[in-house]
Amino acid sequence: MNGKDYIETQVLTAQPHQLHLMVVDGALRFARKAAQDAQNKNFEQAHFALDKSRDLVAELIGGLDPTQQPEMIEQLKALFVFAYENLNHADVKQEASYIHNAIKVLSIHREAWCELIEQLQSTTTNEKKTVHSHEPLKPPHHLEHSEQVHQSQSWLT
Repeated sequence: MNGKDYIETQVLTAQPHQLHLMVVDGALRFARKAAQDAQNKNFEQAHFALDKSRDLVAELIGGLDPTQQPEMIEQLKALFVFAYENLNHADVKQEASYIHNAIKVLSIHREAWCELIEQLQSTTTNEKKTVHSHEPLKPPHHLEHSEQVHQSQSWLT
């Protein structure tokens, strides 16, 4: 399996929260490369790296679902737009300080995202322990008292 196949397998089998982290990591990787290239006055290579980083940040913006927690989504969108605009300014003005602004914001987001993933995984693990406890299952509440007649109404009647 070559590198491309490995990455493709990783992407195809990843959970949504892992995919988000992969995109953030890619945006950071290319932004750091652009910063290094800009420092070395290799502006053409910096441009290509900035372009890839901006594409990934645009993916982050496009992946936001405004129907889920709209206020939080607007804040995340503003964060990603800030990073995108700084990457764009860095490219146009050939100024590395803008790249560092974007890297800082994306790095903070990455740290927060990793903490969230850890919390979700620990919550999921605790839920699995609760679900798989060795307590006997109780019958549904309507079967506990079999002498009660259960009457349901259909939405058709």
